Amino acid sequence: MLGAAANWIEIPLSKVTESWFRAFIFACFVALLMSTPILFIRDIVSGVNKGYIWLTSKEEASAKAFRSRRDFLSSAAITVGAVPFTSLLAGIGGKYNYKIHNYELTFSNLPKAFDGFKVLQLSDLHLGSFDDLDAVAEGLDLVNEQRPDLLLFTGDMVNNKSYEADPFISMLGKLKASYGKYSVLGNHDYATYNDDFDSEQARADVERLIRLQEQMGFRNLRNESIKITTGDDYFQLVGVENWGTGRFLKAGDLNRASKGLNPDVFTLLMSHDPSHWEAEVIGHSHRFDLTLSGHTHGFQYGIEVAGFQWSPSKFRYPQWAGMYEKNERLINVNRGFGFLGYPGRFGIWPEITVITLKSA
Repeated sequence: MLGAAANWIEIPLSKVTESWFRAFIFACFVALLMSTPILFIRDIVSGVNKGYIWLTSKEEASAKAFRSRRDFLSSAAITVGAVPFTSLLAGIGGKYNYKIHNYELTFSNLPKAFDGFKVLQLSDLHLGSFDDLDAVAEGLDLVNEQRPDLLLFTGDMVNNKSYEADPFISMLGKLKASYGKYSVLGNHDYATYNDDFDSEQARADVERLIRLQEQMGFRNLRNESIKITTGDDYFQLVGVENWGTGRFLKAGDLNRASKGLNPDVFTLLMSHDPSHWEAEVIGHSHRFDLTLSGHTHGFQYGIEVAGFQWSPSKFRYPQWAGMYEKNERLINVNRGFGFLGYPGRFGIWPEITVITLKSA
């Protein structure tokens, strides 16, 4: 059991307390943000009503109508603020509620030798956020229970600095996959969110993180490709560095990574940010049959019930959680194993993705 590996690591109570405090402050902020527009409308109505009374002298009837409208708007503001406040606090208990998402995907260009091949995807560990390592170890036990052929990690191992991964070397090193473990870097893995790091220190920290991943048994792919082979058959695995729209780092080089690829063979791409898919991947000269991404966390808040999905994340990312298809190409956006900022999850639970490849 991986859980036993966590017993020697002590988490100070202050970190647990800090998680609750941050969640409470965040819940208060969101509740206030949601209720403020209604309160603003209430104040406007109040001003208009007072002006009407002053102009018409119809004080008694208008005051009664105003009180009714004011009370309704005040109640609405409380209700609108209470929903995110209570759900965000409840979400503190959901951050270790690991869910396994299973997919079976068929590809005509996948060699028959890989029919039934099981790929397991992890993403967005954010190791610096965890406050219950036994719970993390239980989640990682679930990974090994799936008995994957190939284990792929699609970025954001840490929050800010490589030392956050130090306590997890042994735990992550116990993850098993018969065809190996591979990783790519996410935007948080470049140490660029640290004011106390200059560019040279940031580069050194990235290299240290990659060495730590090697100790865990991961090979980090940096704009390169490899062949996953069985006998004389193979498929192509490509890994690019982080590439994101807007302010996010654009270190990914898809042209370099795809150099020399066989256009007739199934190709699986790891790219941390799903915005890369529409921006470059689906229109690329090489056909990437399946892309694995993460990054969004599904904003760690939303609703997924009976096929219905909603999260604020959808307003930022067209592909934000789950499997999508466009131009006969697929992308899976993993909801993330860890959490960042808000120390919880509500409705968008931490994910382990298992994809079984089938040959047509």
